[in-house]
Amino acid sequence: MRPEQTEFTIKTLTPVWTGGAQGYCDRMHETGIIGSLRFWYETIVRGLGGDVCDPVSENRCELSGREKDEERIKKLCPACYLFGCGGWKRQFQFGVEKAPTVPLHFRSTLPRVNKNWLTSLFMGKDQDATIDNCIVFYGDIAYKIVFRGEDYRYVLSQLKMLMKFISEHAGIGAKLQHGFGQVYFDSTKSQMDNCSAEDGLEQLRKRIPEFHKLNVEDSMPYNLQNYLSIFYEMPRSKFEAFLKKSSHLGRDLLIKEDGYIPCALDLRYKGGGNFGMRRWLKEYKKWTESSDPKKLGKIDELLGPRSQWMDGNKMIKIEDEIRTASRLNFGMPYRISNGNYRLHIFGFAPPALLSPEALKDLCGEYMHHAFGQECSPCSIVYGREIIRAGEVKGK
Repeated sequence: MRPEQTEFTIKTLTPVWTGGAQGYCDRMHETGIIGSLRFWYETIVRGLGGDVCDPVSENRCELSGREKDEERIKKLCPACYLFGCGGWKRQFQFGVEKAPTVPLHFRSTLPRVNKNWLTSLFMGKDQDATIDNCIVFYGDIAYKIVFRGEDYRYVLSQLKMLMKFISEHAGIGAKLQHGFGQVYFDSTKSQMDNCSAEDGLEQLRKRIPEFHKLNVEDSMPYNLQNYLSIFYEMPRSKFEAFLKKSSHLGRDLLIKEDGYIPCALDLRYKGGGNFGMRRWLKEYKKWTESSDPKKLGKIDELLGPRSQWMDGNKMIKIEDEIRTASRLNFGMPYRISNGNYRLHIFGFAPPALLSPEALKDLCGEYMHHAFGQECSPCSIVYGREIIRAGEVKGK
């Protein structure tokens, strides 16, 4: 019997962020979650050798509505087939059934300096919004999926595979580089348990030749072939600097919250002591960040460029055409059952800059610098390994 709908729940390990038009998190924006799902699905498709269209280019997928059934799939890339495009509906409806919230807060070893950065990054265009009055989603989030069309078994297999990949190796929602979106998905406790994630990856691999071949070179770095996922497990003592009352930014209600530590800005960008990968790359590895608004330096290629900077008395802003997000994400450390904390570092090695193996070594060097020589990863998974194994597994 065809299932009309299915439900599943994710457990948030760190808060989930979905920003609206104003740029700050005011409610659970379903379109933001769907966009995140599509991004990771495109990453997997590229890793398997499939083509993914650019929805703003002349080569984007689009149907006229006059195609015969057998013609449609040949005009759609795998991502557009599942998530929709002009003339073709998404193969499922997606709704949020429950999304508990908590106030937004951060922790920083440089609270006075980083508070201004955090406010500008997270409050968006609303001049009245502050860290104190913003919310994020934390707790068990329940979703409902209603299937469209007759290809529901394939659609279900793809969504389960995708959720498994996100749970094990990536994150969901926006602002992953700032630590948001680390989640746990237990398929055995959902209505998605009647198909395996491994089966979903194999079905995608087999069906890729059926889809639209774009015949254009895809230089997109967001490819599973370039991917790396590393987990570190460390004792609470390694994060004491962030758990002090003086490091807290936000409502007093969350001063004692230690289930997760929202300190990714310090870890990835700049913090006190040895914290701050961007600063470490510049000062210790002698990598450069560009002072030309039309070019990217090595640091910019990996961690994203500065949006603006001062050159004497002149404010310089990066050109929109080369503005890019960080390729490397730091999750917020979150507490696990033995009392230790787990930190997830994940992202893409820019092919022209370094290999995934070199990125792993670079992350290891920085983690030794920040947390000491005894800091070592408990899990390392390359995207190529997922492709070769034909399965999505990690933790």
